[in-house]
Amino acid sequence: MNSIRYRILDKDGNKVFCNLKDKEILLIDAIDTSSIKLESDNVRVGKVSNQYGIIFASSTDKEYLKSSRKFKSYIDIIANSLEIITGIVRASKEAQNQSTNRLIHNLTTLNAHNIQEIYSLIPQDSVSRKMGEQISLVENIVKEEPRETALTLLRMAKNNAAMKTEFSVFKNLFESNPKLNMVNHNIHKVLMNVFYLFFPDFTDKGVKVTVSSSTETAYFDYESIHVSLYHLIENSAKYIKPNTILNVSIERVNEYVAIIFDMISTEIKESEKELIFEEGFSGDLSTRTAKAGSGIGLSRARKIIELNNGSINVIPQPRTAEVVMGITFQKNLFAVNLPRTRKRA
Repeated sequence: MNSIRYRILDKDGNKVFCNLKDKEILLIDAIDTSSIKLESDNVRVGKVSNQYGIIFASSTDKEYLKSSRKFKSYIDIIANSLEIITGIVRASKEAQNQSTNRLIHNLTTLNAHNIQEIYSLIPQDSVSRKMGEQISLVENIVKEEPRETALTLLRMAKNNAAMKTEFSVFKNLFESNPKLNMVNHNIHKVLMNVFYLFFPDFTDKGVKVTVSSSTETAYFDYESIHVSLYHLIENSAKYIKPNTILNVSIERVNEYVAIIFDMISTEIKESEKELIFEEGFSGDLSTRTAKAGSGIGLSRARKIIELNNGSINVIPQPRTAEVVMGITFQKNLFAVNLPRTRKRA
């Protein structure tokens, strides 16, 4: 482990990195040489600047206290790499900010959808005008519009679940050491906990969903797998052919439990079966039919499943392809494999 601490500024004077102690930071303005030993503090410090920025270094290590040459050699290496270092740090911050901005945007959008759902059922003006009568007003609306009330509540439940997935994804994919609560869960129960959120979507498309009965259990973190299944089922609801059947089977395959989604959905070319799991990718047909999303859902699903020592893959069956209203549909199988028991180290 290197015993030199340093502070890096880019060419505009912005801090790129700093692990100096407070008392060392106070010395920066007073130092104008690449190496000097301060006897009073028993520390060697130095400053080097070039067109790409400034580096200030400090060390109390005996090796560097004795040798000005070694100290200067070290900070010269860092100084000569300032362009690369500042570029890498900048790119890393931009990627992190993009993830944070996406989280904020998605949560804001989902919250707005919930507000719209409430006001579409219970007009805001009516509630605000009749102070003290809100409860009876809402009761009457529920009595007069029971089906619409039920659909509104289901849509809001789905939006709330989506918010939870956003938080969970951020926690599990963007933390260096995500904490997973790995225990055995009944696969069928977990699936149904996600599916009920999407039944209105499938009903709107005339799609019948069948999930095979099973008592199989698998070893995984409930919250994160709930998120991955959410994205997978959301993807199925979006791309499945209307008025067809989505068959979901649960099978034991050696040391894994396989969850197989069997459906007729938009064409997935053989060359796309790995690309669809990459963030930002949208298939050729999805792009041409204006159904392309941000290409995040399946990417997240795979990463989370792999965090749980599982796998996911798609098996397209191009020989079943048919063109309906200019859109090519075919049979596609999505297989999720989760370990039945804890993996031995």
